[in-house]
Amino acid sequence: MKIKKRLGILTALAVMLMMGFTVQAQTSQAEQKQKQEQLEQEEQMREKEMQLKKQHLEQEKKMAEMERAYAEQARSSSRAREASRVYTRSSGFTDEPSYFIYSGGQENQSQLTLRNSFNGETVSSSGDFEVDQSTSHIRLTINGKVRHGEISIRILLPGGKEFKDLTINSSAEIAFSQSLTIKDEEKKKYVGAWKYEVKTKTAEGNYSLSIMTH
Repeated sequence: MKIKKRLGILTALAVMLMMGFTVQAQTSQAEQKQKQEQLEQEEQMREKEMQLKKQHLEQEKKMAEMERAYAEQARSSSRAREASRVYTRSSGFTDEPSYFIYSGGQENQSQLTLRNSFNGETVSSSGDFEVDQSTSHIRLTINGKVRHGEISIRILLPGGKEFKDLTINSSAEIAFSQSLTIKDEEKKKYVGAWKYEVKTKTAEGNYSLSIMTH
């Protein structure tokens, strides 16, 4: 009886040990599977980041090419007359027009450019420009320099939220550029009538504002 009892105990211990080894093996396999899945997810995320960086670089290159093309188009008066509308208004301080608006487009590309020079005036002006559903990229460029006073430029989103507020004063010449890629889920925020506001305070200098969409 004692031998049978001991054999029973030994058998039970052997069974428990086998069950423990089985559970440990299953746990180890589950951990390895989890680590493998995590590595695969990290690899997918790295690939996605690389693709996004590549797309961003391509978009920046495309916007730079657009900017060069528009600059060339603006320099050529004959080409500008064929593909755009140009309006000028004299400020009364010089014989040359000091206020310039250029707007034009090719296919789903468009550009709005404003330039003005001041001789101590304190004035304000504003206007709108439309961003439609087909727009996927926006590039904003602001340049300016003043000897005295200041020029303030604000760009507002369709909902009225401020997109950019920049002040040009005598401390430094300004050369600002910003590119924006519009994702499908952000269309509601960016599509519609944007607004620009230009205010001067005894400004002696000039500025240019350029907005390009693609």
